[in-house]
Amino acid sequence: EQEQGVDYVCSLNSVTDGALLHTVRVRYFQEKIYTRVARTLIAVNPFRCLPIYAADYLDRYVAINDSMDLPPHIYGLSQDALHGIRTSERGQAVLISGESGAGKTESAKLILSFVADAVRNSEGWLEEQVLQTNQVLESYGNAMTVRNNNSSRFGKWLDLRFSRSVELLGCSMTSYLLETTRVCAAAPKERGFHVFYQLLKARNIAPLSELGLGEPYDYRYLQGCQTVAGKIDDVKNFEDLCESLQALQFDEERRLALFKITAGILTLGNIELQEGDEADSSRVVDRAPVEKAAELLGVPPSDLEACLLRKKLVIGGETTEANLTVDQAAAARDALARLWYGRLFTWLIGCMNKTLTLTRDEEASNEKLLGVLDIAGFEAFEQNSLEQLLINLSNEHLQAHFNKVVFKAELDESEREGVKVPDNVNFNDNSQVLSLIDGKGGLLEILDETMAIARNTNQTYVTMVSKRQGGCPQLIVPKILKLGFGIRHFA
Repeated sequence: EQEQGVDYVCSLNSVTDGALLHTVRVRYFQEKIYTRVARTLIAVNPFRCLPIYAADYLDRYVAINDSMDLPPHIYGLSQDALHGIRTSERGQAVLISGESGAGKTESAKLILSFVADAVRNSEGWLEEQVLQTNQVLESYGNAMTVRNNNSSRFGKWLDLRFSRSVELLGCSMTSYLLETTRVCAAAPKERGFHVFYQLLKARNIAPLSELGLGEPYDYRYLQGCQTVAGKIDDVKNFEDLCESLQALQFDEERRLALFKITAGILTLGNIELQEGDEADSSRVVDRAPVEKAAELLGVPPSDLEACLLRKKLVIGGETTEANLTVDQAAAARDALARLWYGRLFTWLIGCMNKTLTLTRDEEASNEKLLGVLDIAGFEAFEQNSLEQLLINLSNEHLQAHFNKVVFKAELDESEREGVKVPDNVNFNDNSQVLSLIDGKGGLLEILDETMAIARNTNQTYVTMVSKRQGGCPQLIVPKILKLGFGIRHFA
């Protein structure tokens, strides 16, 4: 039995890394993707549909009070959380972590699906609206990467609120670390956000047909990367997006405005710049993209052009304007596109939260909460941006929380109860990595110091990092001086 894999790791004769990996691997090839470690669920992404989420499976787990009575399953974990809501005064939380492509977003969707069905009343319209948020978030927050064709490029916290009788009262979402750099560029084997391709490939469908959109290769922000993602139908997903927005009370006018702004952000990248007549100035090569972007964004073309070519300086309480060089204007254009997209995403979530919040004031004090955290996964590329470092840092903090809750708390409890713990019980403490990145004198603090002085450069930052943190074993300093450094970590 041990060689054939067990569904409960704690029942292994010898709980070692090798034994755990063996039992998970064996079960995976048996199409059993879930394995249990106490109340922690290990899930291995099968990258295909399995017949284990049908209605009969859901009904089996809805009918139990303890998931330990049935084989390990994401539905069992969800039922445990609901059972805690019913029987405890404490809120419940599900933490989903793993590297990019591990299946975190799909797991979050399955939890939502289970909860919506398990507490659905006769009408069920609120539960359906909660499920409809998935398509909107995936369109505007997901993209194709080298590891995952539908990778979440942001983290989210879902807050489900229930009455004392476990009736769903509402849902709110909070987003974290949206990868806005992907708006302006993606790696050669990756794509930008799904919504760009959905709009362009469905451009002949109303209401997009009136916007005059082109092919993906017509937009500079999408050039040099993939335009097709395997097993993803952009036209169908656009139709699903429209249905979801309608279900979430976005009327036709607001949906059109949303699509126009999205297309306008994409069109910003087509504005080319060249040197102006004055020294250290710039000008637009062709006004057509400026006119088109301004039309879609709903702003005067002259105001948009001014934002790209000039900057305002406040000196001694007086405001003056200064020209931007070609490089500075290009950076301003891309920064504006990223800023616009980030605020559009935040606005989208705010609109959905308003629709999904039904709690009356008299019920607020009696609410019970179920939270679901789905954070962007750990990744390592040839070149890693600040955004990727922050995503990886968030995963390190989650690992530290997991260490505290699962390992340190259990060891402390055993010590208090006088239970002797074997000397070989240990775990990887990542506190040194956290201290290196965002501790006192860490990489982020050094970055703040460097940015405070205008004349500092990227090389200044790298030199300061090497000087202050060179002795940290987690920091990789190149032997031959160059513009870069590495961090040894994996949450």
